[in-house]
Amino acid sequence: MKEHIGIDHITLCVESLDAVEYLFTKILGFEVIWSARDVGSEKSSMNTVVVQRGNAKIALMQGNDKLVKSQINDFIEKYGQGVQHVAIEVEDIEAVSREWESHGVQFSGPLKEGRDGFGPLKQRFTYPLFPASGLFLELTQREHGEEKARTFVRGTVEALYKDIERDQIAGVEQTIIDYRTTPVPMKKERPSLERAS
Repeated sequence: MKEHIGIDHITLCVESLDAVEYLFTKILGFEVIWSARDVGSEKSSMNTVVVQRGNAKIALMQGNDKLVKSQINDFIEKYGQGVQHVAIEVEDIEAVSREWESHGVQFSGPLKEGRDGFGPLKQRFTYPLFPASGLFLELTQREHGEEKARTFVRGTVEALYKDIERDQIAGVEQTIIDYRTTPVPMKKERPSLERAS
């Protein structure tokens, strides 16, 4: 059994959804496969458009501030416009989640499930990969027997949005693993640039 199928999609946080949608559809040759407006909560939300060309899927997200700053706008303020997360498609999301958790991986919330009209969709999201970084990973399972989800589900997107908003409001700054207790060599030694005599 293959565990990791490949990259399912990448997600970009942008300041102007209309401008970036135009870039991808009118200039780069992508097609819109899914969109949703005002996804989030009564505190803040986002608008999203997913574009695809061939097997490449890119989700575009623009924040809407309401009672608090949208977590999309917060991301852009801290890190600039760009990649928020990368989704890895797997065959068995529960098995991969258990494996990762056994190695200390921390997810931002429980498994998200829904249907897109073609089949079931399961998703799970980690905390950011590195300290002072907004980039995180998503696990996605689209294939379930003969059924295969092709697009996205408002409910799972909204559930992720609420998880991130909850942590943003609470001031949670968590990473995918606890770097204080997990022996990950984060500092790379640079080779000396001295010339040999």
